Amino acid sequence: MVLMSEQKELYLGYATDKAVTPFFQKFLEALAEEKLLMSKCTSCGTEFLPPREHCQKCLSKAELVPFTETEAKLRSYVIVDFAPETLTSKAPYVVAIGEFPSGKRLTAHITNLMSMPEVGMPLKLGFEKIDDKRITYKWLV
Repeated sequence: MVLMSEQKELYLGYATDKAVTPFFQKFLEALAEEKLLMSKCTSCGTEFLPPREHCQKCLSKAELVPFTETEAKLRSYVIVDFAPETLTSKAPYVVAIGEFPSGKRLTAHITNLMSMPEVGMPLKLGFEKIDDKRITYKWLV
C-alpha cells in the first residue's frame, strides 16, 4: 500500500524510478537521449502523442515510433500563479500546448520566456534532466 506522503509529484516530467512497463521504459530511455517517441496503433494506425500503450479507438496494442518534429506553434497556454506545493518556487510559470505542423499537440512548460507568450508564436521542443531520476520535455521560445 502506498501512502499519500510517499507519492512524488512530478514537474510535468517522468520519473525513471517508478515501476514501469517495457513500453514506457523504452519511452523513458528515448527521453534520456533527448528523443521523443509517439505511439502508433498496430491495428488501425492511429497515432498518439504523448504515447499510449493501447489504442483509444480500437483498444489494440500500440507500438512506439520516433517523433521527429521539433518546431511547433503556441496553440494555447495558461499562466499558473497558484502552484501545487512542490512547484511554488517556480510560480508563476507557463504551461503551453504546442501544435506541430502534423497537427499533433503536446503540453509542456515554456521555460525561457522573456516576454508574455502570444498564441501563434514559434516553439521549439527541448529536453531537461531535472535530476538523476526525472526527465522532462519542455518548450523553448
